[in-house]
Amino acid sequence: MPNSSLLGLIIGRRIRINTSCGRGTCGSDMVIITSGAENLSPMTNTERQTLESIEAPENARLACSAKLLQGDVEILVPEESLR
Repeated sequence: MPNSSLLGLIIGRRIRINTSCGRGTCGSDMVIITSGAENLSPMTNTERQTLESIEAPENARLACSAKLLQGDVEILVPEESLR
């Protein structure tokens, strides 16, 4: 669904992902983008700073911040992001 957050799409699939702040500042909903990163919204400064502070991998995004703009994306939800 275009313009949906990854968080909403993940929850819609009944995957129990951590959610804390919903604003991209806590980092609890980090996901790894395995393909289709070009189909996501650009990273905000807040998201970038949060990912840097938690020393996330380069292909990580925050599910609450990243929106699917078009096409498909494949993600991996790391164990530490599951509840």
